[in-house]
Amino acid sequence: MGILLYPEEHHSCLNYRVPQTAGIRLMHFPQGMRQVIDTTLSTLIFVLEGKVLVTSDNSHQVLHTAGYFSLQTRKSSTYIQVLEDCTFLNCHSPHDLTLCDRFTVQQLPQYIPKDFHYRFTLLPIRPRLREYLTNLRHLLEDGLGCVHFHELKIRELYILLRAYYTKEELATFFYPLIGKNRDFRDFVYDNYRQINSLTEFAERANTSLDTFKRRFKEAFGTSAHKWITQRKAEHIMRDLTLTNMTINEIAEEYRFSSVAYLTTFCRQHLGKTPQQIRNEANP
Repeated sequence: MGILLYPEEHHSCLNYRVPQTAGIRLMHFPQGMRQVIDTTLSTLIFVLEGKVLVTSDNSHQVLHTAGYFSLQTRKSSTYIQVLEDCTFLNCHSPHDLTLCDRFTVQQLPQYIPKDFHYRFTLLPIRPRLREYLTNLRHLLEDGLGCVHFHELKIRELYILLRAYYTKEELATFFYPLIGKNRDFRDFVYDNYRQINSLTEFAERANTSLDTFKRRFKEAFGTSAHKWITQRKAEHIMRDLTLTNMTINEIAEEYRFSSVAYLTTFCRQHLGKTPQQIRNEANP
């Protein structure tokens, strides 16, 4: 480990970021641990050591091993189960994601293959990117936490992605973040947990119900009702599996009028009662 000079000056600076608020976070988890991933913003996960099982939204569980990285989309319900002691870098993606000054992700749609259907994707960490990540890890371990440092390193990261990955690879990898419907998708992610009906959702979007349903289908490839139900089921599964919330608290959190209605929902969409899910997660 290098020696960071004048650490008190760094730590007392208003631009210093503690790990919880940093754009880039170095994280270590022991085997057997389950951990929710912060997806307040879209997040890149680079696994440097170990092996984890990733559960993310409507994707099946995916094995994520050292030497690969993945994209977790904004407001997704993502959590990991650590299969081997794990070290990874968690990098929040800026909203105005730019690969370089002359090429942005909004230029990527033309490189999406015909008839492409998005699935959770892992990309290999190539040699130059591995060198960058190794150096970044050392700098974070030394205690560099300046917000400007984080911003520069994130910018450098995307330049490296532009340089060492094909446009076709980047287009399919960043597919959830690109396209003409991005603003609408962001609106949905920001609001779907607070609405009680599609009519209310359409009103909040300042559009008719039919127009809202059409735009939703164009943006997400499925109906609004089905998508919202899937998201609710995934968040309930996560909370039953990974939190200490009581079943009563979970029912209230997801606006069920009683535990009985939550139980019916879980049986229908998760195949088990809330108590069965919790018992299996914590034998």
